[in-house]
Amino acid sequence: MDNSLNLHQRVALIAGPMTTTVSSIVMTLTRLGADCVILDPDKTVASPFINQINDAREISDKYGRAMAIQTELKTPDQIREAVGKAATTFGGLDIYIDANMIQKPSPIRMDGGIDLVDEMLDRHLKLPLMLTQAVIGYLKSRKKGRIIYVLNDSPVAKIKEDVMGHGVRSGLVDFASALAKQTSEFNVTVNTLTVALTEEYILAHDPESKSIKEAMEKMKAIDPSLKITEADKISQTVAFLVSPAGATMNGQKFSLS
Repeated sequence: MDNSLNLHQRVALIAGPMTTTVSSIVMTLTRLGADCVILDPDKTVASPFINQINDAREISDKYGRAMAIQTELKTPDQIREAVGKAATTFGGLDIYIDANMIQKPSPIRMDGGIDLVDEMLDRHLKLPLMLTQAVIGYLKSRKKGRIIYVLNDSPVAKIKEDVMGHGVRSGLVDFASALAKQTSEFNVTVNTLTVALTEEYILAHDPESKSIKEAMEKMKAIDPSLKITEADKISQTVAFLVSPAGATMNGQKFSLS
């Protein structure tokens, strides 16, 4: 194993539903030795996936373990309890990855309805800030922490459909840049990673398509240059940023197209 990517004895907390992207991140990090805890507000993490990770650990102790905590994450008490449980399960926390991306279209409503604004702010901006607050003490104590916020970055063909989501989630970019300055003395890095077209994003924007191939054909009719950001490319980038090799990357916005 490349020692610069060795995550043995590191514990990663990953917030977000079990998308193809999140499952790839968990798979990659555990293969590099990290133990992973998934905070699952939508109860989408399947037991067979967790069992698959832990079965691999039984074969080789070079691999990390995995567990999922199913919780609503709506109140401060729920958040503190979930983070505390994650920390005690594997003996601490070293990495926090917020993958609670907005997948569905979020155009601004032209009828004046404002009922969905609070929901979006709570889930995609307030929750990451509260989780960060709950996690930061664990990272500070180990003096080698990593924080990554993953965001969708809509291509031109779809940006108008994501205007509200972009407005909410992009607030994490400036937050990460400012937080990075505060945490650098404790060797805690904070970065954002934007991704363009993932499979889950494309299908959420075109639920009428029966397959990812059909959905992509429609999108390429509008913009022939569009391509999928593959899950393994995302997870490899995340792995680099949270590894010892990524120690000098701090307060930055990285983009994958």
